[in-house]
Amino acid sequence: MNQAENNINQFLSEDRIILDLSTTSRKRLFEHIAQVSSGNLDKISEDCVFKTITERERLGSTGLGKGIAVPHGRIESLEQPVISIIRLKQPIDYDAPDGRPVWLVVGLLVPAEANETHLKLLSMLASCFQDSNFVEALKSCQTPDQVSELFEGVKR
Repeated sequence: MNQAENNINQFLSEDRIILDLSTTSRKRLFEHIAQVSSGNLDKISEDCVFKTITERERLGSTGLGKGIAVPHGRIESLEQPVISIIRLKQPIDYDAPDGRPVWLVVGLLVPAEANETHLKLLSMLASCFQDSNFVEALKSCQTPDQVSELFEGVKR
């Protein structure tokens, strides 16, 4: 699968971008990710998405540090990657490696057999979040369209 050669936006739609969500815990956050990510997907339920990212999180925190997390997982019946972006109104505790609360969460789901694509997308996202200008631009986005435009330039 060579899809990650293109850009993040081919797996992200504006209906999967939520800005300034109020939530109080990782569990509630994962419920939101499941709801947003499973919308418009045949054969993939919210429960399946929730279970997938929760099980992955049990292996270790998907917090990257600097207030950003990328909960992710593989789903057997998924046909192509799905990315969702949630910016929180108030940061929440996430057990991140640097101990900082999380304000930005990128949910990443990939087909079960898409190992290379999974790693490439994780790498691309991590590279974005190492760029302080990109992160600051993301903080100031007012609409899902602006977030989408920002990620449009992310290619590998």
